[in-house]
Amino acid sequence: MAVGDWLSRQGIPFVIETPGGSGRPIPGLRSVPAPDLDCAYALAEAVATMGPGVAALWDGDVLTFVSRRVDPGEPTVARTALELAAAVETARTLGAGSVAVRPAFDLAADPGPAVGAGADPSLAARLTGTSWLPGGEPVADLVLAGRGVVRAGAVPALQELAARTGLGVLNVFTAKGVFRWDSPFHLGTGCLQERDLALAGAHPDAVVVGVGLDADECPPALFAAAGLDPARVVTLDPADLPAAAETLRARIPVVEGGERPALYRDLSAVVGPLYAETTPPLNPACAAADLAAVLPAHGSVFSEPGPAAHWLGRTFSTVRLGSVRVPAAGGAGLAIAGAIAAGLTGAGAAVAVVDRVPDDGVAAGCLRWADELGLTVVVEVWGDDGEPLSSAEHRAAVTARLAQGGVGVLELPVDYAALTALVAAAGPVVAWGG
Repeated sequence: MAVGDWLSRQGIPFVIETPGGSGRPIPGLRSVPAPDLDCAYALAEAVATMGPGVAALWDGDVLTFVSRRVDPGEPTVARTALELAAAVETARTLGAGSVAVRPAFDLAADPGPAVGAGADPSLAARLTGTSWLPGGEPVADLVLAGRGVVRAGAVPALQELAARTGLGVLNVFTAKGVFRWDSPFHLGTGCLQERDLALAGAHPDAVVVGVGLDADECPPALFAAAGLDPARVVTLDPADLPAAAETLRARIPVVEGGERPALYRDLSAVVGPLYAETTPPLNPACAAADLAAVLPAHGSVFSEPGPAAHWLGRTFSTVRLGSVRVPAAGGAGLAIAGAIAAGLTGAGAAVAVVDRVPDDGVAAGCLRWADELGLTVVVEVWGDDGEPLSSAEHRAAVTARLAQGGVGVLELPVDYAALTALVAAAGPVVAWGG
């Protein structure tokens, strides 16, 4: 087994080759040459934030592991494959976000076991609370689930915990699809607006179980609005979900047909009528519903921090995990880079929803790259320009562009006036720094 095989066992789908490198291959894993450094980092960040949780950049000399786009510092020299594995594990334990390692050994060597089954491979910083221990507090009020549950492959275990304990689950916007939108255990999508956690049932004395939570998924304002000290959140490793299902129970169990939390009710009162407003210019809830309706069976919608991502996180109805990807961090070009990653891994058709036309910078570079790779990517710009479309026309336009293949840009005028009512219901947007 070679280093490339070990990287694959970390969940890394391919190595991103940065320009100007030596061309030295990494045995055992596919290499994807990037056209420039900005596009390389955009793809790495997309894989990390909307995919398996960690990506690898390679210049022929240094391997840079990326879960968040932060400075990895000077490379650590790894003289053996085991030292490489240890450097990555240390960065994971510290929540460093990224780490650079210069392998000074034969890359055909095997670094040994990767992260264990049910573990989260990300190097991102985690939410620090009170660690769950078997035999600890047996009664809880709700579960707050982050992207780490998806990265660890622990969604079935989370669903089993809910079914056995009666606990409702508020998923972070990064983990949409861990439950169907109409599941009784689905308390809603949270961490987008200030009062999400409070409206889901959190209060100063509540016992909130957090599982798979990254620190940047949960802004402090969420806990402040609920009057809850984040240090009191009972943090649970995804690998411990089966054990927790044996001992935890809900203070007030969820029942089929029971009353939904205020978050679900109050937001439904705002966005429910928007789905039926199908005349142009479209509102963002209707535009999101259109994409959900026409997306092919294995396709995905990718986004990047901004107004469109907020509405996708809030109103895209999920019946399948992975149908919509909303990242915890990132910048311009991330949505298109996510679509590139989907194409490179054969994950199906991709729609990238962005806030401005990708005509310059890294977004334009990623768009050219997608075209050069021969991928099918529809970039939809939610803004002020373009021809106003009805819901039916919008669905037809997206369907036609996906069927046509290749790279295309659709400018869709979107009316964000309903944001006022959404803010009145759940407070200001706090995701991505507000």
